[in-house]
Amino acid sequence: MFASFLNKLLIIPPILLAMLVVWVMQNRPIADAQELEEARVPVRVVTVAPLSLTGSASGFGRVETTRTWSGVAEVEGRLTRYEDTLQPGARVRSGEVLFEIEPRDYEIAVAQAQADVLRSEADLQVIGVNARNTEASLEVERQILEIYLNDRNRIQGLVERGAVAATELETANRTYLTQQSSVTSLEASLAQVEPDTLSAEASLAKAQADLESAERDLARTTVVAPFEGRVTERGASAQQYVRTGDVLVTIENITSSEVEAAFQPTDLGQLLDTVDVAQLLAQPGVITPESIFADVFGTALSAQVIARFGDGLSAAWPAKVTRLTGSIDEATGSVGIVVQVDGAGEPDRTSGRPPLVNGSFVEVVLTGPSVTDQIVIPETALRYQANGTYTFIVDAEDRLARQDVTVGAEFNGKVIISEGLEPGDRVVLSDPRPATLGLLLNPIESGSDQ
Repeated sequence: MFASFLNKLLIIPPILLAMLVVWVMQNRPIADAQELEEARVPVRVVTVAPLSLTGSASGFGRVETTRTWSGVAEVEGRLTRYEDTLQPGARVRSGEVLFEIEPRDYEIAVAQAQADVLRSEADLQVIGVNARNTEASLEVERQILEIYLNDRNRIQGLVERGAVAATELETANRTYLTQQSSVTSLEASLAQVEPDTLSAEASLAKAQADLESAERDLARTTVVAPFEGRVTERGASAQQYVRTGDVLVTIENITSSEVEAAFQPTDLGQLLDTVDVAQLLAQPGVITPESIFADVFGTALSAQVIARFGDGLSAAWPAKVTRLTGSIDEATGSVGIVVQVDGAGEPDRTSGRPPLVNGSFVEVVLTGPSVTDQIVIPETALRYQANGTYTFIVDAEDRLARQDVTVGAEFNGKVIISEGLEPGDRVVLSDPRPATLGLLLNPIESGSDQ
């Protein structure tokens, strides 16, 4: 009986505990309004503003001289002058005498050719004098022939009338025929004047050509530097006997150098997109297909050659775009553009810049014209899908929204937005997870990304 009573008492604590819980739930304090507000998700944003942008592209290549000249012996003989200082690395001036070959044999050849010219000229003069004398003699002989003809006709009339003997007519005929033979001989001599003159003129022309050849050979015994440059190879020494075709010295131009730099087509294409080709083509001047790249893009693009020497040291030279190689490297897929640097072969004492040495591996930086008042955002802010390109923005209520955009040219990780964004729009740079449209955001400005 007592045990049954105790079992009934054990049910009382749970009932009391349940009543306590109900009382607590009914009498708990109401949560603050602030605890019920929607949480904001922090994101990095950039506020869109019109910017000026300058595109650039970098390529790499080796420095080469724009001109190399080899001093080749065009005549043979012994060298009478070849300075010992003419060693690789030595600088030579334009017009400087580099070497001389013994000229005496060629001076004699010139004198002989001059004598042949004088002889041919004298022959022509003799032919002319003889022609004039023959013409004068022929005129006289023709007059005498006319007299003999009249005399023969007169005697023939007398013979017909029986006034004189027939033998006198025969004598007159022989005299006339003899004179006619003299006239014919002079006419033949005069007819020979023209071919004799042509032959003499041909001989004179040959003598003059021989003289010119001899004078050219004599001039070739002295060789001068055609431009200012630096010796890269020496091939002979003084008193050495050289033959035609021997290379005596090689010089490279130091007043200008060029670099054929390799650029990736994508980088180059983005840069050339900034060039207003139509406007440049409308400028006065003749543009040929061969020069269109240098005349159009070379005018719009500025170039700089940069050589790096380690430990953060570098030197830069202004350059100009001269041509496009017109081919793509099969191994790297790069496009070659040639730029020229003038006056880089000597050190700049004012700035301490060293000379640009041929063979150096350098960087070529091409810079395009500035593009002004453009809406520019980082390329990483773009999102892509099948029906277009878009970006996330923060709307006026600080909520996540989507904005479709039209993308223009790209510049070193940034893109121009031609349509879709306006100044003041806040573009999301770091997407929330998950990126749910309408999500309340806490935008944090990130100016360093634009």
